[in-house]
Amino acid sequence: MNRTTITIVSAALLALPLLAAPAHAASSKETKTGEYGQRVTVSTTEDLNPLRQRIVVRGRKFDPRVGVYVGLCVMPREGQRPSPCGGGVDLEGASGASAWISSNPPPYARNLVEPFKKRGRFRTAITVSSRIGDVDCRRVQCAVAVRADHTRSNDRSHDVLILVDFS
Repeated sequence: MNRTTITIVSAALLALPLLAAPAHAASSKETKTGEYGQRVTVSTTEDLNPLRQRIVVRGRKFDPRVGVYVGLCVMPREGQRPSPCGGGVDLEGASGASAWISSNPPPYARNLVEPFKKRGRFRTAITVSSRIGDVDCRRVQCAVAVRADHTRSNDRSHDVLILVDFS
């Protein structure tokens, strides 16, 4: 082989991994901003595994006086509370399908919550699947939802919703 042929073959071999990589290999991370400037970032939003997918949800600039729930919910109509949501009432905090972030929880919940960090920040991991009870998020639009907890359940000003897609 001559030098030109070797260069062309080498370039082709180096390009193979790029050609084999799926088009969605780039991060499908998404960030949204809420009504009061609170920001939520979800680590992965596209082609989620319908059986089980661990995702990381980060928040910042939240009011630490207002507790929030983090979970996968059916996308609500404008102004409505996200519901149903995966994880349900998790009194042991063991399901991993949702998280409760609060720096001033009711006395019975002190062992169930994760407190906000400085400047209204949080980082939590949840495990989601395409099913929320009888609802299949492959047929119905679902979102990772951050919303005010049950102590302010009708307050929509803390909602931040990020759409997700299951493969």
